[in-house]
Amino acid sequence: MSAFASDLNSGVSKIRLLIAEDSQGTRHNLINLLAFEKDIEVVGSVGRANQAIELARQLYPDVVLMDINLPDRDGLRATTEILDISPIISVVIMSVQDEESYQRRALQAGAFAFVVKPFDVDNLFKTIRAAAGRLS
Repeated sequence: MSAFASDLNSGVSKIRLLIAEDSQGTRHNLINLLAFEKDIEVVGSVGRANQAIELARQLYPDVVLMDINLPDRDGLRATTEILDISPIISVVIMSVQDEESYQRRALQAGAFAFVVKPFDVDNLFKTIRAAAGRLS
C-alpha cells in the first residue's frame, strides 16, 4: 500500500517526509528548503525519537529524515522501531559525525542512507528522492 499523497493540481504524487531533528533551527531550515521542492511534502517535524516513532505509526511517511542523536533515544534504535512499524518506510540518518563506524551502524539499523551535516542540499534532496524510489 503506497503512502504517497496525490497532488490534485499536477497529478504528481508527493514524497511524504517526516523530519526528526532535535535542533529547532535545523528543522526550521530543512522545512524552508524543502518548501521549494514540488515533489516533497513535509508531513511532520519533531525533536524527539519517541515523537518520530509515534508519527511514523500515524502517518506512514515515505521517508524519515532522522538525526542520529536525539535527546530521548538513539536515532538508530528509533530507526529499527520505525522499520518494525512498516518496512516500506525509508529512513535517512543525519549526523555531524562523518565516521565510517557511524555510517556502518546506520546501515546495520536498516537506514537507507547516511548524510553528514552540514548538508550539500542537492545531495540531500537526491537522497530523499532515492529513498522514496524516485530517481528524478
